[in-house]
Amino acid sequence: MGQPVEVLIIGTGMYVCGRGTDGYGTILPSVMQAYRDGLVSRIVVAGTRESSIKFLNNQVEALRQQLGIDVEVEGYPKSGNDPEAYRKALTQLGPRSCVIVAVPDHLHGPIAREMLEANQPVMLVKPFTPTVKEGQELCQLARAKNLYGVVEFHKRWDLANRKLQEVIEQKRLGIPLYALVEFSQRKRVPQEIFGSWVEQTNVFQYLGVHYVDLLAHIFKAIPQRAMAVGQSAYLNGCGKHTQDSIQAIVEWAIPGSVTPFVSIFLVNWVDPNSSSAMSYQAIKVIGTKGRYESDQKCRGQQLVTDDYGIEDINPYFTQSYSYGTEGRKEYLGYGIESIRTFLDDVWRLLEKTVTLEELEKSRPTFQQALISTAVTEAVGQSLECGGNWIPIKNVSEAMA
Repeated sequence: MGQPVEVLIIGTGMYVCGRGTDGYGTILPSVMQAYRDGLVSRIVVAGTRESSIKFLNNQVEALRQQLGIDVEVEGYPKSGNDPEAYRKALTQLGPRSCVIVAVPDHLHGPIAREMLEANQPVMLVKPFTPTVKEGQELCQLARAKNLYGVVEFHKRWDLANRKLQEVIEQKRLGIPLYALVEFSQRKRVPQEIFGSWVEQTNVFQYLGVHYVDLLAHIFKAIPQRAMAVGQSAYLNGCGKHTQDSIQAIVEWAIPGSVTPFVSIFLVNWVDPNSSSAMSYQAIKVIGTKGRYESDQKCRGQQLVTDDYGIEDINPYFTQSYSYGTEGRKEYLGYGIESIRTFLDDVWRLLEKTVTLEELEKSRPTFQQALISTAVTEAVGQSLECGGNWIPIKNVSEAMA
């Protein structure tokens, strides 16, 4: 194996290291395992507050013990509060490096731009950018610098969705007619975990975007128009001015199909905090010859304890498992695989064993992510104008 890579993680929240949950997140366990496996040589993390780095260090220490590794994770800022600590952290990286950005949605574009300008391959947690214009600018910059940029759409790696992709490729459902997506999370997510910036996003951009990307990827579909309505009751009453729930319809054109394909999204983030899983998620796809139904909350494993009540466990996302002896663990699942694939891709690009053109065919690159951004932007515009249909124009041209 060639020389490993250095990794900068920007962000210290729920998805990075488990803040606000009982776990350790997804990004940090995945990158630390990559260090254990010799793919990563150095891990640097940038937050905005000294307290965030202290929390991170506690998580790192626990993961060191679980994974059986001795790795130093360098945290910034070293003291005090510094919203620009990521810039200092960036200067610590060598020439074989990459960046994973996990910050609030409205900061994706500015920070990703800085990383690209510093000649860094970039992975952004979803969504890509709030607007197509901002996304196009990142695509153009990445192309001009010949850099790899992807969005962390981990649902592409879920085996249930990969089976759906195979079923569609085999045309077993006939002509695709419509899809129904339901996705929701506990109300503590907008109230507490994202409380400081929740009003700068909406629940469709946060949750629905996952399945927008998935449908575009599986069906090679191009969105034509979108409409949406939403309800604001609970969160408004808590002083958070964003929708509790959104219902959206997206009409797509599928190559070779004689009829439009329609997707219906029902999303909310006001589920009870006592619900048996952080997320309720399900997708149904109906065609002229059949239907595919996937309950992606109830995976068949349930745990009932005095301390936590009933828990529906998703063993396929990000979970720890016993590994070897002495209580060692490893983290497995499609969340872990998504991060690891990016690190593998960066290493292969550095070793010149794969090209950007080859990766573009199968990865959620910035270019491909423009589709999801076009849909989320249109849904937002429809919400603002009372549920009117919003045409989605020139997506193919924007991707060119």
